[in-house]
Amino acid sequence: MDIQRMARGSSMSATSSLIDLPEYIMTSFLPGARPLLDRYPRLFRFLGTLLALWYFGPLTRLQTLWYRFSSLLVSSVTIANDEDLFQYMTSYIAGKTSLRADQSLIATLNQPGEPRRRHRMDPEYEEISRSINQDPKVRFEPTQGLQMFIHQKRIFYVARKYGDGDAFVNSRLRRAEVLTLYCLGRSPQPIKDLVNYVYYLNKDKERGSTIIRRPYNAGYGSRLTWSRLTSKPRRGLNTVVLEANQKLQVIADVAEYMAESTMTFYADHGIPYRRGYLFHGPPGVGKTSLALAVAAKFKLDVYNLTLLDEDLTDSGLISLLNQLPARSLLLLEDVDSAGLGRKAKSRRNRRAKGADTDADDDSDSDSASTTSRVTLSGLLNAIDGVAAPEGHVLIMTTNKPHDLDDALVRAGRISCRVAFTQASKAQAEEIFLNMYVERPQSISKVEVSTETLDATDLAGYGSHASPQLRQLSKAFADAVPDFDFSPADLQDYLLMHKSDAQKAVDQVGAWREEKYQERALMKEEIAAEREAKKARKAQQVRKAISKQAKLNHKPSEGESSADESESGSPEDETKTDGDGESEKKRDRSDLPKRGGMGRMPGRHKRRGA
Repeated sequence: MDIQRMARGSSMSATSSLIDLPEYIMTSFLPGARPLLDRYPRLFRFLGTLLALWYFGPLTRLQTLWYRFSSLLVSSVTIANDEDLFQYMTSYIAGKTSLRADQSLIATLNQPGEPRRRHRMDPEYEEISRSINQDPKVRFEPTQGLQMFIHQKRIFYVARKYGDGDAFVNSRLRRAEVLTLYCLGRSPQPIKDLVNYVYYLNKDKERGSTIIRRPYNAGYGSRLTWSRLTSKPRRGLNTVVLEANQKLQVIADVAEYMAESTMTFYADHGIPYRRGYLFHGPPGVGKTSLALAVAAKFKLDVYNLTLLDEDLTDSGLISLLNQLPARSLLLLEDVDSAGLGRKAKSRRNRRAKGADTDADDDSDSDSASTTSRVTLSGLLNAIDGVAAPEGHVLIMTTNKPHDLDDALVRAGRISCRVAFTQASKAQAEEIFLNMYVERPQSISKVEVSTETLDATDLAGYGSHASPQLRQLSKAFADAVPDFDFSPADLQDYLLMHKSDAQKAVDQVGAWREEKYQERALMKEEIAAEREAKKARKAQQVRKAISKQAKLNHKPSEGESSADESESGSPEDETKTDGDGESEKKRDRSDLPKRGGMGRMPGRHKRRGA
């Protein structure tokens, strides 16, 4: 009955809301008609219905006719916000004079399509350095709505709006924004010319930059896509401190792979056109720096990927790699931290069996609480599976190559391995010279425009150093132990004295002793932490053994009979077996129940009496 009443109530409320709709329309158009509406409700409901039909009916028909008419006379091109063209076009339109009075704009200080910083390697370094010292200018971009501007004596319309495909991302509603360009005429060629003009205009500005992209989650239910993260100045090979033979090996191998004849050779012999490199060594030795230098040398965009991304799965990884362009560099950093190596696999097996060892506590990589959602088989299929892409350069970096699975680094997936070590004395001298030598501007310009190796790429700018600076570099290298500090450590120290080379040489001894003291303290802290972990674990083991011993403890017959003779409690007597005594004691334990049941007839007799 209550359910039927609730159903009738819900239907009545829905009907009343529909009935109140004309009243809402009337009060919206005529706010002062509320008293008359209360007096003549039926009349005003009828008028509200007529008003709604009169207002919305012709408007819908006119809109439909306009769409059909405009499709015959207007061409359009739509650009999504995850494309570089979206930022290029909005920046270009912001610099154009609008033909209509814009009442709604977006104010921003960012300049899309331009690197955040520049250095002397950029041919436009002097002009940009002057603009950096000035205050940033506010730029106004078109917001939602229609804008008009002129390009090459032709009027274009641009509409910035939210497109279809709403998505729920990170507890917020996110909608894909699109930019639609219109022009009069049935041919879209003028819009194509405009888009190409804006694209190459920005590409010319970025000729001295390396674009870095990362995976982008477009929303729930959609696939991962590559999104532009930032752009950095192209890094020269002379800034990477590495043995000249290793640099020559990597660059020559990549150049051979990127040649058109190599692609034809691979196709003729039925070999997948792929090339993989493994950069391994301790942290701070220049693995990522060399990868960026390779990308800069061959003008490749870097697609940076970490396997610990919470949105990345096997299917998402395959989808991302299939979106890679042919001439690109895929950078997988710290693949050993994703939990796909040998130790991670054996550790999972031990934990599944319940046998964890102290070695897990002593390993830095094993203590990571985050594991990758990507499996080893999924990674292998994405790299060189049936649907794996071709034509790109794959570079993987790791601190512990011995922890990687053999299937991941086998021949065919990894073709070249480059070992990085701590800085030698020769490398320390090279770092010092690269920090303080004056770089000729002509060499910087040639380096950006060429893809061939020269002496500057392999040896740096040491040939341009003065005799006094060379003497200081040798003194600095003599004060630094061989293969004891990473290039990053030496560079950080020299940055503290970047304007005074003599002071850097004078204080390097004190800095070295300070580093040794920090290492000793760190070793003591690590040892104390390990001992504390072992003590806690030993205590847990003792508690577990004691608890298990109490659960498994069973007294013998002699102890049971002795306890039985000393204590005549019924509980102790019921523990003995044999001689028929346990049966008697169980019968005695049942006596209270039987006595209780036996007293029932007596009660009836007394009541009857």
